[in-house]
Amino acid sequence: MSESATPINKEGTVMRIGLMGGAYGNVPALQACLGDAASQHCTHHAFLGDAIGCCGHSPEILDLIRSKFDIVVAGNHEQQAATGEVSCGCGYSSPQDEQASCDAFVYACGGLSHQHRAWLATWPAVHRLQTPAGVILLCHGSPRTTNEFLYESEFDASRHQLLGLDSQVAGFVCTHSGLPWLYKTPGSKFAANCGVVGKPDHDGDTAVHYLILQANSMGIEMNIRRVVYNHQAWAAQLRQEGVGEIFIEPLLTGVWTVGVRSLPVAERPVQPRPISGGTELALKNCPS
Repeated sequence: MSESATPINKEGTVMRIGLMGGAYGNVPALQACLGDAASQHCTHHAFLGDAIGCCGHSPEILDLIRSKFDIVVAGNHEQQAATGEVSCGCGYSSPQDEQASCDAFVYACGGLSHQHRAWLATWPAVHRLQTPAGVILLCHGSPRTTNEFLYESEFDASRHQLLGLDSQVAGFVCTHSGLPWLYKTPGSKFAANCGVVGKPDHDGDTAVHYLILQANSMGIEMNIRRVVYNHQAWAAQLRQEGVGEIFIEPLLTGVWTVGVRSLPVAERPVQPRPISGGTELALKNCPS
């Protein structure tokens, strides 16, 4: 997998970065998350892939990412679009879920220029973020595979060990599954999913989520942020533009229509998550 690396802060300083993924062309949701990150004094932003998707508006979302994000990581949508594929490459276990996502991908790619595709081809699959607390890997699905789904109900120390991270890595942040979570290993390493900004969790709440990571020489603190935006106006606009109801309905209900068949059984029911009520999850003091 291709990698890039950035040393953002010197020893002893504090880095505060907003990590976002899965925009799927949802411009107002991404704008709202960027606004929230500014209110939380984030000094840097990283986008972890799947910028384009069911909402269309691909040029607009890519222009926003180009202007606002210090770091970008390729998702399966970027990798497939860069090479002119017609399949999204999501890797859903359900053929129905995969086909619906491919339909959305084809719709989103219709607005891409040659210049857009050329830029997407430069996005790395993994980014090694050098922080005062150690190296943090930023990826889309997992550090080893772009379209690997990592779900909270299936993640444990054994799964973490199988990823084969080197000793310098304090942890990693991914997206792809659409469901945010935080995990601390027995050895004080961590794994995290930042959620997605383009659609709600499958929990009946229409808000979207992203993650703030703060690192200094004392360790790492992470908080998942819940962000409300004008989802009703956006849904109405997409309906006028001819976007399929299968993609509009989740924006209005907070309940997925695509991807549910591929979820682990434990995560298929529509159920409140701790973050859905507006609270934050924190993982403090994870030294490298």
